[in-house]
Amino acid sequence: MKNVQLVQVGDRAGQRLDNFLLSHLKGVPRSRVYRMIRSGEVRVNGSRRRPSSRLEFGDQVRIPPVRIEERLESIEAPRAWIDSIKNSVLHEDDDLLVLNKPVGVAVHGGSGEAFGIAESLAKVFGDADMQLAHRLDKATSGCLVIAKNRRTLNRYHSAFRNSDIQKSYDLLAEGKWPIKLTRIDARIERFHLANGERRVRVSESGQRSQTGFEVVASCAKATWLTARPETGRTHQIRIHTQYAGHPILGDRKYGNRKFLPRAPRMMLHARTLELPEVGEIVAPVPPAIVSYWERLKQAD
Repeated sequence: MKNVQLVQVGDRAGQRLDNFLLSHLKGVPRSRVYRMIRSGEVRVNGSRRRPSSRLEFGDQVRIPPVRIEERLESIEAPRAWIDSIKNSVLHEDDDLLVLNKPVGVAVHGGSGEAFGIAESLAKVFGDADMQLAHRLDKATSGCLVIAKNRRTLNRYHSAFRNSDIQKSYDLLAEGKWPIKLTRIDARIERFHLANGERRVRVSESGQRSQTGFEVVASCAKATWLTARPETGRTHQIRIHTQYAGHPILGDRKYGNRKFLPRAPRMMLHARTLELPEVGEIVAPVPPAIVSYWERLKQAD
């Protein structure tokens, strides 16, 4: 158990409060960190803050006494898991690394996950300074940017936050998507279920959220779409497709669990990123998505 800590923000200025705490409190479950923020146990300059609030140079963060669990640090990732991450590199230079994140791999440990990519970067790549520049859901595969130094991390945090990085996703949606529905502009708000699980929903009181859509192909039961999020809200594409009446196949949070044939995974893949001074990075569509699409077409 650690005592109350007063930590002054220095070279990590610009980082989100939740990411700052997750980095500082190695081994503390992710759910506990968010609970500390929501309850007001964590204070910034004496005031409560949201998990997404950005820290400034010189801010003083009060961190309450918390038990450091050794479980996350002591559990070794399986060799096959480590090899799959090593073999998923799409691009690497002096400042950043881009992975083709496998489906089913969490980017953070905690909340039932023994380990995630964030906690394993030093083990996998031998570089303790690496940090995630953004996130992907565990059930989503595709392009994931990892910064190798603080300067690059701050630059990419800002770029993702301001939607300066162009992203595209491939997805399979239930039913026939209207060809003229090329953009959804629907505000999104976060909420928590009674069990603490985080969800989002369309709400007039939510944050501005916009996604462009383009039909790639269609069959009787489904549509292959390209989605281009113009904002970066949590679960944005997933909730916008649900709002349109055509949820992503295999989405166990927002989709139709009765749809047949059952999808082997969530049919959402972060396919491209247009990165400053790097250019377009492409993560090939996984075979599981392609083969499931072929199966859907055969059902016509």
